[in-house]
Amino acid sequence: MNRRRDSRLFVEVPGYYAEADGSDHHILFGAISASGCRLNKVEPHLGVGDVIALHLGPIGPVAATIRWRRDDQAGVEFRERLDAAIVGFFATFCGAAA
Repeated sequence: MNRRRDSRLFVEVPGYYAEADGSDHHILFGAISASGCRLNKVEPHLGVGDVIALHLGPIGPVAATIRWRRDDQAGVEFRERLDAAIVGFFATFCGAAA
């Protein structure tokens, strides 16, 4: 059973996230949809339920909550869905949709 609500675009785009203490961390983000994305190279201390402010390429800040964590990857859910035009912007980097 697939619980995903939105199609994902598979991209590899640099960005960064800011934690509540104001510290910034550079990441690559991968699969993205209107409701969330996968982050690569996240800091080890971040966990499920933590809230961060994402800067996805030129887009941001976008408030997001970490929903899962595996090694140095994490999946986040955006507090507010991304507008279709923003997702369309990332489609220019898209290798495949799922």
